Amino acid sequence: MIYTSLAVLALSASAAINPFTNLVHMHPRPAQTDNRINLVLVNNGSSFRDVKIGDHVYTVLASHNLSIKAPVGTVVYAASASLEHHRGDPILMVTSELKDRVVAIK
Repeated sequence: MIYTSLAVLALSASAAINPFTNLVHMHPRPAQTDNRINLVLVNNGSSFRDVKIGDHVYTVLASHNLSIKAPVGTVVYAASASLEHHRGDPILMVTSELKDRVVAIK
């Protein structure tokens, strides 16, 4: 009697834990292509520069760079004043021609 109970318990536990749950997904999603453009901003100035991309502000230290991955049409704005740009001025717009390029900001 006890062996029968243990066998039933073992079979019910193995039925509850299916080892094939992660092998087949019932609702597969189509592969999404990434249409964002990679580029690098390099600060050649003598002090830091703040840039605003979308809703985020990034600080690029002097003689440092910032890697960006953004969709085409994204505008990079100056978030701090410099000799060439006032706060809020557009620095560049991401285009397909800028793919994998290095862009210097001053």
